[in-house]
Amino acid sequence: MTEELDTGIYGPILRSKGFFTLASRPRVTGLCSQAGSVVRFEPSTARETESPEAQDLVFIGTDLNADAPQAALGDCLMADGDSASTVDLFPAWETYGIDDACEDEHPALERSA
Repeated sequence: MTEELDTGIYGPILRSKGFFTLASRPRVTGLCSQAGSVVRFEPSTARETESPEAQDLVFIGTDLNADAPQAALGDCLMADGDSASTVDLFPAWETYGIDDACEDEHPALERSA
């Protein structure tokens, strides 16, 4: 995400922020915050695994091509019947109190270097 935001292919994005869920971390809602070339991904809150996964991201800029980031992010979503990847590309989050397995949030998954 950081590389594509910096290229300008979506138009000049000044700021973005929102919430997302990862299939590899079903008990945590993530927070994405971007200003300029700095993007942060961090845990936001605990969630029930029975709750539907959701993404709610907002992009602020000038002369934005709204269809392009929506399509790129849509390509990241799992379709019905898809299974979660065995590789989790996000670094570990400190989720103390959110999940009993906070020491290693997803031990069944292989970590990417």
